[in-house]
Amino acid sequence: MKKTLVILFVPCLALLLNGCSSTPELNSIKMETDSSIENSKLADYLADGTNSISYSYKEVDDKYKINVKTKVDNSFYANNPLGILNILSRTVEEMDSDISDFCGRKDCEFGNLKVVSATSSKKDPYSLKIDTYDGDEVLVRDDVKYKRDDLTYYKDPEGILPDPNYNENEDYDNNDDVLQFNDAVYQYMEDKFDEITNSGENYIPEIDDPKVVKAAAIHFDITEEKASEIYVNKAVKEGESYKIEY
Repeated sequence: MKKTLVILFVPCLALLLNGCSSTPELNSIKMETDSSIENSKLADYLADGTNSISYSYKEVDDKYKINVKTKVDNSFYANNPLGILNILSRTVEEMDSDISDFCGRKDCEFGNLKVVSATSSKKDPYSLKIDTYDGDEVLVRDDVKYKRDDLTYYKDPEGILPDPNYNENEDYDNNDDVLQFNDAVYQYMEDKFDEITNSGENYIPEIDDPKVVKAAAIHFDITEEKASEIYVNKAVKEGESYKIEY
């Protein structure tokens, strides 16, 4: 009997030494990764320190994707979208990608870093793929994707990290920035009109106008009233006909 027990124990010990668990050890990953986030720019906005950070996983293509979720206070949302992209980008740079030791017999890697408000479900969640690099990031805001080039009209005073005191709703100081932004909004709305009306052939003002205005407001993170104002003013300045009133 003792001999049988020894024979059974040896392979089990080998499995333990080589990773017997079939699921990721999230507590170990948290201990390993929390310190990286603590030393990042995102730490300034955590609602309750490392208690605001949680980890989950899902199986994708025979490996585990480890996703990270953080809860932030309202000051995080005072940053403009470019600033938020930079905060998340610099944070994921600090996160150690070598976490497969905590995943048993399967490989694992980081998936997405998601940021949600700790106090309000009405504030949009943001997320960024952790395995990314500067210049190729895609910021996801409430399921809408923005590349870095989509956000270049926002101020980013330091060039790398945002000014945490800058509010995305304040006026631009540089007139060139204003013109560039207004041009981008106007062209986006013109393209959207062409897209949904088959270049004007199926244009129905009471249906299509609100769709385009709302799409522009979401895409550029401005109010619908501001989107309408920019569109009409630009059309009048250029001496072109326009579709919407404000």
